[in-house]
Amino acid sequence: MRTSEAFSPAGISSFFEVCDRDAAGNLISDPARIGARGGGFALARGATSRVALRKGQHSKIEIRINSKPAPEAFTTRSALDQLMKAKGLIDDVLVSIEIRVPISAGFGTSAAGTLASCLALSDAADLPVTLNELGRITYVAEVVNKTGLGTAPALLCGGFVLVTEPGAPGIGSVDRLRFPADHCVVCAYLGAIETREALAKRATNGKDVAAARRVMSAIQASPTLTTFLTECRKFGAQAGFETPEITRIISTMEAAGAVGAAQNMIGEAVHGVAATSEAPTIVKAVRRAFPAAIVFSSPIDNQGVRILGAKAKH
Repeated sequence: MRTSEAFSPAGISSFFEVCDRDAAGNLISDPARIGARGGGFALARGATSRVALRKGQHSKIEIRINSKPAPEAFTTRSALDQLMKAKGLIDDVLVSIEIRVPISAGFGTSAAGTLASCLALSDAADLPVTLNELGRITYVAEVVNKTGLGTAPALLCGGFVLVTEPGAPGIGSVDRLRFPADHCVVCAYLGAIETREALAKRATNGKDVAAARRVMSAIQASPTLTTFLTECRKFGAQAGFETPEITRIISTMEAAGAVGAAQNMIGEAVHGVAATSEAPTIVKAVRRAFPAAIVFSSPIDNQGVRILGAKAKH
């Protein structure tokens, strides 16, 4: 049996502009070119995937998430299937994914679990493949299965990310902003929102597009952490995502010392940024105000998806 383990940071989107039409207003058919402009953070918490291969005849893929069978992991399954078919790999594949952030809350867990699994599979099977190719497979699987609109490119590079043009790796464009070394991200999670359903219910409209483009222009004119958080907070409110509970969490974080805070896109969750020394105070304040919330802090991840340790062959 051949095994390998890979890690991908989780990815928070702080604002986004759905990009599914060309310049003439026609729907784009190529899923590698459908996506979103936006920005956010790659977290040191994320998804670790361990892949085990054994000789088989039917390329059976079995996926477990946090030790439980995950038949709903359509994005990961379709990406692994595509990778295996592209490289002519016929093996039984056992995938065990550990996710250390809330699921269905705007932390990019579908992309993170899928990308880590694809990388681990490629390493275990010693496939001739680049990271950009793995990123494109993950990207397309997300778009086709409607679990995301372009998180994979940000997870490849990590850090404080600005996606300036939509599209899979090699097509879109990703930039990085400076993030203070002595700061971290504080997160608060209230409940799950299924990305597929949220995207289906929310049609792209002129108001959303205009709001997102204003945010992007403001950030590019002043690419600072404070500008980013301020403008993303405005976007959440203007786009109609912000609920009274989200407003209260943001206010609680800022009152406790956060530089700023915004809502996860798309999730009933909030992320704020603070000096690492202030994070415990903010976490305590949010937990006190919202006893049912899951609250934690995390450094950002500046490395992106990567192999963990050496693969084993038995």
